[in-house]
Amino acid sequence: MNRPGSRWPALAAACVLLLGATFVHATVDEPHDYAMQAATPFVEKGFIVREDYWNGEVKSGQKLMITHQLFKGNEYAFWLGTSQEGVTLDMKVFDDKNQPVQIDTKVDKYFMSVRVNPPKTGTYRIVFELKSKTEPGVLWALAYGYR
Repeated sequence: MNRPGSRWPALAAACVLLLGATFVHATVDEPHDYAMQAATPFVEKGFIVREDYWNGEVKSGQKLMITHQLFKGNEYAFWLGTSQEGVTLDMKVFDDKNQPVQIDTKVDKYFMSVRVNPPKTGTYRIVFELKSKTEPGVLWALAYGYR
């Protein structure tokens, strides 16, 4: 009941604002979801998906690079995803001598995968690029796994 001097209207308004703020921040990371779609066949073959991943927004056509420690004897897969239509994806993995080391690459509409069997333990460079036909910026996520 709403009586004069009651705090109910102010409390209700505060609750609505808090709920609204919660919904604004409760977004789904769609590029990561697509990267995980790329991971599915690898998981079915025994790959373990790491929980950590990289994501962000990049200018269309700008190359990005991530360095990562890979160990000889493990097989790795990197999965790049985007949620935007009409994006061309490219990704390569290079060793310390700038030689490509990927052994398998697959590309789909919203994601791609690269499989790597590093010849030695060391720091490798994952270089990727996303080009949009219509947007100046592209949302992306890069995840990985190993077996």
